[in-house]
Amino acid sequence: MFDAEPARPEVGDDELFLEQRLGALEPVAPQRAGGEVFESPMLGRMEFARMPRGRPSFWRAEQHMPDSPFSLQVLCEVEGDELPGADQVACVVAFRRLQVQDAMLCAPLINARLREMVPVRTVSVDDLVLTSIHLPPRPLTEARFELGFRATSARHLRFTVVFARGIPRSVRIDSDA
Repeated sequence: MFDAEPARPEVGDDELFLEQRLGALEPVAPQRAGGEVFESPMLGRMEFARMPRGRPSFWRAEQHMPDSPFSLQVLCEVEGDELPGADQVACVVAFRRLQVQDAMLCAPLINARLREMVPVRTVSVDDLVLTSIHLPPRPLTEARFELGFRATSARHLRFTVVFARGIPRSVRIDSDA
């Protein structure tokens, strides 16, 4: 018969297999407490912040830059309560190294937004200083991240540039005043 299933031998439980499966179960690890500190050689001293269920928790660090009047804030979102990943560390190192090139990409977008403000002003690429990096849990596969800049000529303004697929798409301007 064509629709009949081939006969299969009866399979009993394999005791060794069951023991191995049961031995592989691990107790649930306790959740990381908010405020826990992690020292990273590349990211600095990071502090954990737990978010409500459904929102990514994050690690936050502030680095004082020797060649800048502003400090650099790094925020790495994580899934669950894991530590920042090697991909996030690599992105932070790359952004710090390429901050002049990123400023060159962002300056036209920032200046276009500044022209809409009163009084009208502009900033030069040389004025822009990288002051914040906000990374998603998987920055190499996620399409969106944010870089923050300040201008030495307009210290009271903060520029947050949203990148999508490596291209600056929008800018938000905040004022300390």
